[in-house]
Amino acid sequence: MPIVALDHYNICTADLAVARRFYTEVVGLHDGERPPFGRPGAWMYVGTQAILHISTARIPGTAKSDAFDHVAFRAEGLAQTRARLDDHGIRYQSFAVPDRELVQVFFRDPDGAEIELIFSGTEAAAAIAEGVTSDATLNRTA
Repeated sequence: MPIVALDHYNICTADLAVARRFYTEVVGLHDGERPPFGRPGAWMYVGTQAILHISTARIPGTAKSDAFDHVAFRAEGLAQTRARLDDHGIRYQSFAVPDRELVQVFFRDPDGAEIELIFSGTEAAAAIAEGVTSDATLNRTA
């Protein structure tokens, strides 16, 4: 059974409207079609793929843990992303990946889930040249 791709991840939220707004306005996903499951929720898309499913509560009787750490997206437009986060008053931290031409930007959604955006290429190289340093301690506080 080989894994061929990431299909989606699911988060639970206390406020569906706030989560939808955050993931569209801040992260840049778009809200799209969702099957009629009989309970509130949303599917957020990149292109034609619903990569984020948002639920309003855990399904009763499931033994879910809170072991979720973060989700990461490849992204473009580092300067624009930082400006968008600043415009929304969202705290974030940027780190260079050691020995790679990659920059990570970490922040949290309104329910506390951590999001990582990964930037590469010339925009990452420029940020590293400007002094973005690596996260050697793994002590993110965003």
